[in-house]
Amino acid sequence: MPRSRIYSEAKVLRRVTAKTPLVISNSIYAVTLCAMLREYSVRQLLLTGLQIDVESDEVVFNHLRACGMVKSASSEEQTECQDLGGQGYSVAFDPLDGSSIVGANFAVGSIFGIWPGDELIGRRGSEQAAAVYAVYGPRTVLVVAWPHQGEDPSGQVQEYLLTQHQTGGSQWLLQRGSISIKDKAVFAPANLRATAENEEYQQLVQYWMSNKYTLRYSGGMVPDVHHILTKGGGVFANPVSKSASAKLRLLYEAAPLALIVEAAGGLAECATGSILDVTIASTDIRTMVSLGSKSEVIRSRPALKWQ
Repeated sequence: MPRSRIYSEAKVLRRVTAKTPLVISNSIYAVTLCAMLREYSVRQLLLTGLQIDVESDEVVFNHLRACGMVKSASSEEQTECQDLGGQGYSVAFDPLDGSSIVGANFAVGSIFGIWPGDELIGRRGSEQAAAVYAVYGPRTVLVVAWPHQGEDPSGQVQEYLLTQHQTGGSQWLLQRGSISIKDKAVFAPANLRATAENEEYQQLVQYWMSNKYTLRYSGGMVPDVHHILTKGGGVFANPVSKSASAKLRLLYEAAPLALIVEAAGGLAECATGSILDVTIASTDIRTMVSLGSKSEVIRSRPALKWQ
């Protein structure tokens, strides 16, 4: 295995973190949380409920505070922005996306949005310096994205695999240096209850089924989005209706994942257009979303504009 493609935990992503050094802290957090998850049995998880959400949230704040590069941070568990005493970046994160399906032994993940400067409120997703997610399943992977530069409409998206070093420590292996999203007949239909009132969404799901698309939906947004990037295409759709309102938070989930998908050449939209163009007016803004292959997101637009 080429040494140039292997990174120790202490030096993880060093050759790419010149763009956003904070990725180091997030990658070390992924190692820590991976170990935490493996310590929990299904029985313990069922007994403790959302305790792991709280514990993982604390782990992230500790890493961000220690790295010295974060002025402020906000999480889905502690939405009020906290002053962490560093400088350079502000971070919004969901420490454990999919905690409700951990007891079923499904893959779960973490999401990080990284903005330059001291503030998160009043920003847009397009202003992110980078976005990161980790997936904890049979393998632990870290996906890192940077927005496009210059005339190139896409950015850069890379995937790293957590492996064990022969000395017993952890190391990251660069799996894919350039991830791209094309057209693929795969769909992940979230919030299906909305089809009872949102006729456009009902017709959209029927289209995918009648045209023999492959259904891949786990109930966890991170693994479902990761499946799209792994297979090279597909769509994750989460329209709404009167009785099935939007639940995804713009700051902690939609904006970071939108940056990753669009950096890979896909689209990420809500009713008004690109998710990345929506101003984050508060930490609690919820949004509908369709993200993935351009053709499928465009096909989803009528369902997103339901009134």
